[in-house]
Amino acid sequence: MRTSGVRNVLLVLLIAIVMVFAVSCSKKAEPQAAAGTATQAKSVEKIVLKFGGVNNSTHPAIRAMNEVFKPRVEELTGGRVEVQVFDNAQLGGERDMMEQLQAGVLHMAYISPIFATVDPAINVMDLPFLFADAAHVDKVIDGGIGMDLLKDLPAKGLVPLAYYENGFRVVTNSRKPIVSLADLKGMKIRTPEAPISVAIFSALGANVTPLSFGELYSALQQKVVDGQENAYNTVASSRFFEVQKYVTETNHMWGAYVVMASGKWWNTIDKEAQEAIRSAALESSKYQRELFRSQTADSKKMAVDGGMEVSLPNIEEFRAAVSTVYDNFYKQYPQYKQIVEQIQALR
Repeated sequence: MRTSGVRNVLLVLLIAIVMVFAVSCSKKAEPQAAAGTATQAKSVEKIVLKFGGVNNSTHPAIRAMNEVFKPRVEELTGGRVEVQVFDNAQLGGERDMMEQLQAGVLHMAYISPIFATVDPAINVMDLPFLFADAAHVDKVIDGGIGMDLLKDLPAKGLVPLAYYENGFRVVTNSRKPIVSLADLKGMKIRTPEAPISVAIFSALGANVTPLSFGELYSALQQKVVDGQENAYNTVASSRFFEVQKYVTETNHMWGAYVVMASGKWWNTIDKEAQEAIRSAALESSKYQRELFRSQTADSKKMAVDGGMEVSLPNIEEFRAAVSTVYDNFYKQYPQYKQIVEQIQALR
């Protein structure tokens, strides 16, 4: 009986020790489980991506954002990244948005070469009569030269992701047909706040007036400026034919937009989200270019149906006048001459 009693006591003590040990281990494991839950929550935290653009919802750039970029980003991230598109200069002009990107207030935008003020390499893409046609453009953009031009942007707080097209540009005005340089001389022409655009129209003898795109329609309407230069698609989507009578097919420059992200914001998101955004931006680039080009004929028809008269100028006269733009560009940026020659060699 005594032996049995001792055994029972020992068994009870053993069970008690096991239970205390199990409770102790359970308590130690709780913080680890909590930490694991926190890590898991962080990995699926939702990202809201605010994207800005100056054009309205019918423009190919905005359509590419809404029809390709937004759904692809959300698909590739399983809905973890929500894309919000702000079109029609809701967030300000291009210079405003560029500064917002650098400050980390805005996440993404597409910006024309007005950002040459912070990175002059993009001026190369604006040089007059540089591109022969759309196929030549694609060789440069998709072949690597285009993105190589943007390699210094991250140091300026901007992360380049893809190119959008702003087309071969024509000149519109409300005064008279332009068929020669003499017709353009002294005419007040709005250009983007981009150095090469200003240089081109100065060389052509115009009275250059740089303005943000958001101010352009009212400036044309109130005759603050006589005319402007953009692709047919922009002329149509912005309904410039309502305030402009004449269009001249100079095709003096191929217009680029660069899709870029805020460097401050980009560095806060995970690699998976970055890869999805970059992939979607490249997909939307190809779609935007195809859409832009397919719309050009319709845009021209819309402009003509809206009352615009088309003129075909002596292009060789224009080419000769802008040769000084290249000379001055090489004097200021000799390091880019080789890149220009590489682009010209791809014609």
